[in-house]
Amino acid sequence: MANINDVTLTAAMRNNLLLLQRTDDKIQSVQNKLATGNKINSALDGPTEFFAAKGLNQRANDLASLKDAMGQAVSTIQAGDTGITSIEKLTEQMRGLTTSALGSLGNDAASVATRKTLAEQFNTLKDQIDQLANDSGYQGKNLLVGNGLRIDSTSDSRFSVNSITGLSNARTTNVVSIDTYAIRVSGDGTIEGNATDIVNAEFDRGLVGLKLSGTVSSTLGSFNDVSIETRGSVGRLRSFTVADGDESRVIQYFDNTQDAEAGTTTAATSGTAQVSTVTIDGTIEANDIFTVKVAGITFEYVAGADPNVQYATTDTAESIATKLAASISAAIASGRLSSSLISTSTVNASGQIEVTGVVDTDAANDFTITANTTNALSFAISESFASGSVVSFTVDRLAMEEAGNGTSTIEKNYNIQISVTGLSGEVISRDGMNERGAAKLADGENAFAFETGTVRLTVDEEKIKQAASVSAAENVITKQQADANTQNDLTVQFNEQGTNEITVLSQNVKTDGQGLRLDYAQNDWLDRADIEKAIEGLEYAKQELRNASQALSTNLNVITTRESFTEEFSNVLVEGANKLTLADQNEEGTKLLMLQTRQQLGSISLSIANQQQQAILQLF
Repeated sequence: MANINDVTLTAAMRNNLLLLQRTDDKIQSVQNKLATGNKINSALDGPTEFFAAKGLNQRANDLASLKDAMGQAVSTIQAGDTGITSIEKLTEQMRGLTTSALGSLGNDAASVATRKTLAEQFNTLKDQIDQLANDSGYQGKNLLVGNGLRIDSTSDSRFSVNSITGLSNARTTNVVSIDTYAIRVSGDGTIEGNATDIVNAEFDRGLVGLKLSGTVSSTLGSFNDVSIETRGSVGRLRSFTVADGDESRVIQYFDNTQDAEAGTTTAATSGTAQVSTVTIDGTIEANDIFTVKVAGITFEYVAGADPNVQYATTDTAESIATKLAASISAAIASGRLSSSLISTSTVNASGQIEVTGVVDTDAANDFTITANTTNALSFAISESFASGSVVSFTVDRLAMEEAGNGTSTIEKNYNIQISVTGLSGEVISRDGMNERGAAKLADGENAFAFETGTVRLTVDEEKIKQAASVSAAENVITKQQADANTQNDLTVQFNEQGTNEITVLSQNVKTDGQGLRLDYAQNDWLDRADIEKAIEGLEYAKQELRNASQALSTNLNVITTRESFTEEFSNVLVEGANKLTLADQNEEGTKLLMLQTRQQLGSISLSIANQQQQAILQLF
């Protein structure tokens, strides 16, 4: 039985109402498709299509993440390639320095200094290469610093070598492989002058018997060149400056202030004898020449050297006068001077030579007398220096005056050697007896370059003789100090399963022996061989940089190709998913229009059905 509160609808009304409700549901569904653009928005809309599309979209998202990683990998490689390009520019600058050094191969002080400056610039650029490589990292990865493998000398072996007197800062550079280097210091330290330099100095400075000798001092040794400088002009005070490094001696000579002057105090007349005097004064040096000429006969005296004082003489004006007067007297006694012309030769109270003629009562019995003096024709010099060098020579005054002023340099050769022997038996030496430019031992750092690495030692010229005297020897040992690692290698995944990937190996473009093998300048480029060694290293480095750049470029091409593929394939997946879920807007719009029309018709139908009920009201 129906409840009094229930409203009873006719069957027609119920049918129309149900149709309207279904139409509304369809309109809402179509409107949702139009709003979202998808025909499948949940599993309820179509479980097969929904889950298939979801799988495709998830895979596309995974690939998008991989694509982002590939993009970062590309940037990492580009950072490395930019670093290599800059390093190549630095190596070109270094090559220019070696060219300049080869153009300044003279052994004169200016050329040696120029090469040293160029070598210092070379070393600065080498350090910049390492710094540039270290600065080429990107997001924690650096593709230019290699695998971290490091071989170097052990601290204990370096300490042993540094304990040798005269050696310090022992180290190895450009180490390519493990080796042991036996270091020995030998020689007796005797000093010689370069033969060519000695001949040139004798000719250029007017010297005779030039000799550089001695023995290197054990505490104040010096590898410096010896220089001899002449100054002054003919007829004036001359000077020699002999120097061994910073220590020098100045010798003045040929002052030309000595004097001998003849004069007549009493003229000869009939019944009166001629009296003439010779006055000697001025500064007298050893070997100064004094000449008196009486009646055509020449008398000469050379001032003697003082055995106790170099370059000085014990002779005085009075002693020279006495000796010349005695020579004249002896000539009278021997008949060399006519006794009928000259009677006596004495030294008066004023220290003058006094020559008296013979009295002639019939006529004036006169004679000629002249006096002069000249600087010594030669001058012996010998100078000793704290370094152990002894420089001795004789000055030939006439030859010196013809040669003129200037400075001559004599390269010092000294019998001290340092030899280094590798495990292969190869021996490399630097010898103080060699000429400069031919592996000559020098003060400061000396380098010994082997195929396995370079041994570097700082030599103290003042004390190295002590090590040579006992033939001191020690070993420098190289060993692996750090293991290789992969922390700078770059691994890039190409698929979402992680089954396809590429690893970009870090290239070592640092200058060490595991990388470019580009060593510091050796021996301040004192030798041509040192410069050529630098050129050899640059050529190797150039090829290694090309190889490293090619390796990065190949990997970059692979990654960029896979990046493009991943992007395109991701689009394919998304497009496939869209085909499963996207709605046809035109079709859904048409459906909505039709449903709206149907909704209007249903409303009209419901209104007609309702009019049958309204007709009852007309009965009242």
